[in-house]
Amino acid sequence: MPLLLAALLLTASCSDLLNLESETSVTNNYLQTDREGLKRAIAGLYIYERDNIVDNSNEKGIVILPQLFDFNTDIFLFNAGNWASLGRLTDLTPDSGVLEDYWEFWYAIIGRANEIIASAENLGLEDPEINTIHGEACLFRARAYFELWKRFERIYLNTEPTDVSNLDRTYRPATKEEVFTLLKSDLDDAIEALSYNLPVYNNGTMYGRYTKATAKHVRAQVAMWEEDWDCVITQTEDILRDAKGITELEADPADIFSSENLRSKEVLYAYQFSKNQGGGGTVSGTALKGHPISVYVTSRYSGVAGAVCSADQGGFGYGRDYPNQHLLDMYGPDDKRLDCYFVTTFYYNDPASPKYGQEMVPGSGGGTSGASYITNIHPMSRKHADYWTNADDPERTTSFRDLIVYRLAETVLMCSEAYFHKGDNTNALKYFNMTYERAGNRRFEGTLTLENILDEYARELNFEGVRWPTLKRLGLLGEYCKRWEGESMAENPYLDRDYTFARQNFVIGKHECWPIPSNQILLMGGSDVYPQNPGWN
Repeated sequence: MPLLLAALLLTASCSDLLNLESETSVTNNYLQTDREGLKRAIAGLYIYERDNIVDNSNEKGIVILPQLFDFNTDIFLFNAGNWASLGRLTDLTPDSGVLEDYWEFWYAIIGRANEIIASAENLGLEDPEINTIHGEACLFRARAYFELWKRFERIYLNTEPTDVSNLDRTYRPATKEEVFTLLKSDLDDAIEALSYNLPVYNNGTMYGRYTKATAKHVRAQVAMWEEDWDCVITQTEDILRDAKGITELEADPADIFSSENLRSKEVLYAYQFSKNQGGGGTVSGTALKGHPISVYVTSRYSGVAGAVCSADQGGFGYGRDYPNQHLLDMYGPDDKRLDCYFVTTFYYNDPASPKYGQEMVPGSGGGTSGASYITNIHPMSRKHADYWTNADDPERTTSFRDLIVYRLAETVLMCSEAYFHKGDNTNALKYFNMTYERAGNRRFEGTLTLENILDEYARELNFEGVRWPTLKRLGLLGEYCKRWEGESMAENPYLDRDYTFARQNFVIGKHECWPIPSNQILLMGGSDVYPQNPGWN
């Protein structure tokens, strides 16, 4: 069992979770008897999750990439790069290291959460501070099991800290009922323990910590899978009513992703990064490195003659993962999210170029045509592009921009969908229009369809990890992926070939679940004890 990470608050004036640094370890006995150890342990758990996506060594980004980039869905285009087997659904097998990394990471979170939960209960939940930590750990455990279940379904449950007395255990896949019973219990405990307000330390707000709104949002997500529409409505409307003034939609979608720090009231939870010690950065030689997410989604416009890396065009980019034409076509002429959430035009920005200041025109040569187009100037997501933290070094190949996990826009659209399923069009429209109208569209009138709601999920929440689980939950993942994933030359004439890998390779009845890593099956006693997922033997 991996040792539990701990964290120290570095300065008395720290204002958020960024100024935390890992120590070596904290023993289970220390946790059981010391409140300060428990506080360090829960802070270390936040850091452990966030830091697993810093840099891209050892496939670390797999923990968040499928979520953020909408892999294998109808609104995603995979060009090239890491995780090709997942992006293209080629050479994806039970032996794929990226899948084992994903499995091991979330189970490591669960193991640490189990220790904190048991220690908090041993110290006594009548202490409000210990009860809050217990709630945070319950939310960590619930989120981890939920992410594992959505991807693998056939998972095992363990709620006890691992020690010498229970190393020898019998593994078996939990039923969906068992998984969801634990999810709901943990989330209810988290909801009860947490406040809508972010915690404060030395008069500074601790951004990047869970709140009651985070817990209720995840509880609503779980209820969506059970089709418990009344629970969805209760949880989402509680947030919108009880957290008003603390958590609310921005009036303009342009304000949500308008800085390096995702601290909008609309953000329910985000990974917080900074260049400060303990802020998620690492030093490699003399270079400061952050996470790789921004450079994957940023086009490599600097590969065009007459252009250089610059902060005002998003810094350095690899040009790997994009929104596709199907998604871009969903926006009407009045929908300002097309400009807020995407970059569709690039400019020559080398002062020495005779084209300085001019728009790069696709198909005009010089890196804008053929095989270069998709890497250099394909429309890209703005949500994760970095216009800020790399201004001092536009060619830095990592970023320190915060990363979104949950946002209130999904909360209101879940509420809209729940009312839709209940046949209440009036309330479904009320919540649907909260995001649709604020984007500049004329108020939607008439009877909503599921397609209307799914299109609004896509327009609002693309590249935030919502699409894949939504389509899977509704039984539409394979159908939609095979119809629209990627782009063909017929859909985008500037391409040099079809980029429809998952569209061609998705097997309905198989790719809705990932294969359980072979090594994990062996560790759990073999396939006779723990069978592989259907289609992956």
